[in-house]
Amino acid sequence: MNARGKPRPPLMEPIRRRGIYLLPNLFTTLALFAGFFAIVQGMNHDFERASVAIFVAMVLDGLDGRVARLTRTQSAFGAEYDSLSDMVSFGAAPALVMYEWALRDMGRIGWIAAFVYCVGAALRLARFNTQLSVADKRWFTGLPSPAAAALVAGMIWVLNDYQVSGGDVKWFAAALTVYAGVTMVSNVRFYSGKDLNLRRAVPFWMTLVIVVALLLISIKPSHVLWGIMVAYGVSGYVGWIVQRWRAEAKEKQYQHVRDAIDEGDVTGLARMLHATPADTVVDGEGRTLLMVAVEESNLPAVELLLARGADPEHRDGRGRTALHLAAEMGFQEAVEVLLAAGADPSARDAAGTTALDLAEEHGAHDIVAAVLRAGGRSGRELAAPGG
Repeated sequence: MNARGKPRPPLMEPIRRRGIYLLPNLFTTLALFAGFFAIVQGMNHDFERASVAIFVAMVLDGLDGRVARLTRTQSAFGAEYDSLSDMVSFGAAPALVMYEWALRDMGRIGWIAAFVYCVGAALRLARFNTQLSVADKRWFTGLPSPAAAALVAGMIWVLNDYQVSGGDVKWFAAALTVYAGVTMVSNVRFYSGKDLNLRRAVPFWMTLVIVVALLLISIKPSHVLWGIMVAYGVSGYVGWIVQRWRAEAKEKQYQHVRDAIDEGDVTGLARMLHATPADTVVDGEGRTLLMVAVEESNLPAVELLLARGADPEHRDGRGRTALHLAAEMGFQEAVEVLLAAGADPSARDAAGTTALDLAEEHGAHDIVAAVLRAGGRSGRELAAPGG
């Protein structure tokens, strides 16, 4: 017993061992192995096996996350391990295999094209990890690295079936490699499919589509899989063109309302709001009338739209709210009105930035004080563990 009569603590405390979840990380390890195997086969000039290994890695990569969610075994370790595995399987492996197959004889242009792809994959993965908590789950920003790898590997696989050497199509191979690398770091959106709920009942025709797709893949796997990847690889740009066309049509449709805001005609705007909802999206970037009013520094229009039920929490295509725009512009009066209307002072955009971050960046001390009084926090605080 010690002087206070309390039992002395044991000299050696038991050590708690931190473990990792085996099942999802096993799939990640298998995907990493497939990527490494593709590199080895590429160095050995067995390009068909190298291409198939990249597709196998893509399938395994899709399974590890789903297994982790189904078994509730997600972990920070697993997320980091998955990113490192992806960099090998979908970054280094496709670049090296393509270089060995077609780009080696092109000299400097060849290795630059391969490097553009490799660095594109690295930047794509880094951006994905930093925007994971704020990105729209329905869309990928930029071509996903597994799809980019399948786009490159699929070409090699298909042309190898016809005994076409890489040197015969080296310029097309270089162009496709650069296209995949640049598209990975672009802001073009690609459908993720994460909003599909496979647990719900589906129409009968969807079952037939899946059966036909599996039959086609079994008959000619290289052609069908690469065809799917090519279609997906251009779908983002097709969607962007369609979106721009619709945006221009929408801008023309609501141009008179935007003109009223721009000219400060609040009376005319009030009349127009009888036929036009206050939350109407007026362009292809997802901006509402409220955002337009903020951008035009029209405080009476901001107050009118909020009084007519405009949602201050609506986000545009970049995840910004009207509060973000007001803070970035230094529009203090609009910031105060929006906060009073219930705008979230800690809302983050797609880059993880809050209104407080924007106000501090522009030295708007009065806006910083207003946001802090409303309980706003910076993106760094919210991104910190427990934030």
